Amino acid sequence: MSIVQKLTLSLVALSFFVFGIYGAIHLHAERQDLRIAMEQETQILASSIQVSVENALRDQQIDDVQKLLQQLERIDPAIHIRVYISDNEVLHSDAEIRDWPDSLEQTLLEIARNGETRLLYFPVDKPNLLFLSQPFIDRKNVTLGNLTVVRSLDPMNEDLQATERTILITLASFVLVTSGFCFVLVRLTVARPLERLGQGMRDFRDGNLPPLPLPVAGNDELTRVIREFNRMIAELSEAYRQLEVETQHKRSLQRALQNADKLITIGQLSAGLAHEIGTPLQIINGRARALVESDTTPDDVRRIAQILVAQTDRMTRIVKRLLDFVRHRPLDPAPCDVAIVITEVLDMLTYEARNKDIALKFNQADDLPRVKIDKDGIQQIVLNLVSNALAAGAPGGSIRVDLHQDLMFKAGSTIPSLQLKVSDTGKGITPEHLTQLFEPFFTTRADCGGTGLGLAVVKTIVTEMGGSVAAESNLGLGSCFTVDIPLKAYP
Repeated sequence: MSIVQKLTLSLVALSFFVFGIYGAIHLHAERQDLRIAMEQETQILASSIQVSVENALRDQQIDDVQKLLQQLERIDPAIHIRVYISDNEVLHSDAEIRDWPDSLEQTLLEIARNGETRLLYFPVDKPNLLFLSQPFIDRKNVTLGNLTVVRSLDPMNEDLQATERTILITLASFVLVTSGFCFVLVRLTVARPLERLGQGMRDFRDGNLPPLPLPVAGNDELTRVIREFNRMIAELSEAYRQLEVETQHKRSLQRALQNADKLITIGQLSAGLAHEIGTPLQIINGRARALVESDTTPDDVRRIAQILVAQTDRMTRIVKRLLDFVRHRPLDPAPCDVAIVITEVLDMLTYEARNKDIALKFNQADDLPRVKIDKDGIQQIVLNLVSNALAAGAPGGSIRVDLHQDLMFKAGSTIPSLQLKVSDTGKGITPEHLTQLFEPFFTTRADCGGTGLGLAVVKTIVTEMGGSVAAESNLGLGSCFTVDIPLKAYP
């Protein structure tokens, strides 16, 4: 329900409540005034008739009393007069026809016998008749009987009904006019500015550029709110602009850290890879000298040439992998086979694992799809995690890399993910260090050349991919790093 409807309905309810109470009070006062006026008129009429009846009865002229009653009934049919004489004789006009309950008749007779002055309404709950009974006496103050004036209240009730209708019509007219005026006024002064304010918020939420300032006119509370909104939008736009600049700067720093970590890792591998390249170079050198110093047959030359080609191809592959890995590339998700990417990284680490007598194993699920992902980022994640595992490993240990599909919890729902696990049988991580692993420049191998960038870079890359990374470790038994990346299958 809109605010216009709420305010309009509230005004209607308030109007009905206030004017309903006013109407009820006014109607009650009107009823009381009419009753008082009716009682006063009836008492005046009874007193006037009483004098005539007393004179006629003193002169024993009962026929004159009967004629008087008939004349009064003709003048005003709503008035009926009864004369109760001491000998229980009742005089009334011939036109009077009343179907009263016996209890009422007995009450009137009892009042007349007792010579009482009584004012009665009948029926009590919703009266339509007024009874005034009062005694009349002779010159010796002897009660001769009672005069009862019966007056119909229908004219009064009709006046009350007319007043009630007038009040209801006035109330309905006031409510309709006031509600219509309130609806239009609130629509123009409250609803429309609020709609513009809401639209401005939606524009600011959905748009890339800040919305135009909302028009401001007047100096009421809502206008001041709109002014504050315009000021807030201007400040937020400036804050967003500064935040964007800082975000770009942060991304540049993160990329610089990634590249630095990559170069440091490559530097640490250089000695082993130099030996990998040196071995085929020695073979090539020896075979080449054999060709120069000996007399060989064409078959021997062909065989030696094949060896030279194989060794040079091997060196070319090693150098190409190093160059591909060290070359800076922006984050660029592209379709690839993640298992092949991981295999290429593990090939570069095979020599170091062999020198340390650590078994390097890679297990992958059979149903892995091609995914759209940043190849360079995956390479750096695997290289850092496996390099740390090699540094923590001992001769005779093992490192296991597992790749399979799984589910991850993100944004309140469960989505498919690509899960990478790197587990080792190394010395493990102490509980107090486990919570600091992904902080930049935190390292437990500073004396061995550790920089503290590797896991921080892993955390940054995984976060950029929309994933998560977690570490588990048992001191003396090894560690396990789990990386979950949202799965974006690519046909």
